[in-house]
Amino acid sequence: MDRPSFWIDKDSALALKPKDLDRYDKYKAKNVRIGLHGDDSKSVRLIVKATDLSVGYSTPLFANKNFELRDNDKLEIRGRNGTGKSTLVKVLLGEPDPQVFAGEVTRELNIRIGIYWQEVPSNYFKLPLKNAIEQIYLNQDINITETKVRQLLSDYLFNEDDYKTLVADLSGGQKARLQIIAMLANDPQLLVLDEPTSHLDLPSIEELETALLHFRGAILYISHDNYFRHKLGGRVVEL
Repeated sequence: MDRPSFWIDKDSALALKPKDLDRYDKYKAKNVRIGLHGDDSKSVRLIVKATDLSVGYSTPLFANKNFELRDNDKLEIRGRNGTGKSTLVKVLLGEPDPQVFAGEVTRELNIRIGIYWQEVPSNYFKLPLKNAIEQIYLNQDINITETKVRQLLSDYLFNEDDYKTLVADLSGGQKARLQIIAMLANDPQLLVLDEPTSHLDLPSIEELETALLHFRGAILYISHDNYFRHKLGGRVVEL
C-alpha cells in the first residue's frame, strides 16, 4: 500500500492548505453519521455512586473505591489490563456475575443506558447483519421498520452486499459500527463505552468524539486511546 501523504486529526485539520482541507471534508462527508441526543434537562441527579467498593471474583481485584456519576458528567475508569476495569463496569450496571466483597453501589433505576462493549455479543454471530439490527431493537422492546433498518445501514456505511453477511464474518470496523448502532438504539441517557475506538478508522473516531462532546447525558468509559481520553475528559477512577 502507498504511504499516506499526511496524517490528520481534528485539531491539525485547521492547519491544512485549503485544497487539502476541502478534500478531507469531502472524505468525511462519506463517513458515518452519529446522532446523539440525550437529556435536555439541567438535572444533576445521581446516576451511580460507589462507596468503599471492593469487587472481584474468587478474590478482590481492587478495594476501597469511592466515586459518583451525575447527569452530564464524564467518568473514566483507568488502569492496566487485568486490574478490573470491565468488571467494575459490570457491577455498576447491576450484573450479578462479579462479586462485591465490600462496600455498596447505588444506582438510578429509571434511566436508559447505551452500552458499547469491546466485542459484539456472540448470540448475534449467526445472524445476518440486517436481522441482527432488527433483533437488537426487538430485544429492547423497540419497534423498528424496514425503512429504519436501511437508513441505519446507510448511515453507518454498510451497503446492500453487507445486509446478508453473518455478524461473525464482519470485519473489525464493521462490528464496531454495529456496536454503535446497538449503543444508540434506545436513545440513551447514560453511555457506557469499553474501548470504543479500537476498530474504528480515524474519521469515524473523530465523528464519535464530536458526537460524545455534544451528548446531553452521562458518560462512563474505558479507553487506552490517549487522544480520545484527552478530547473526552472527565474525572478519573484509577484502578
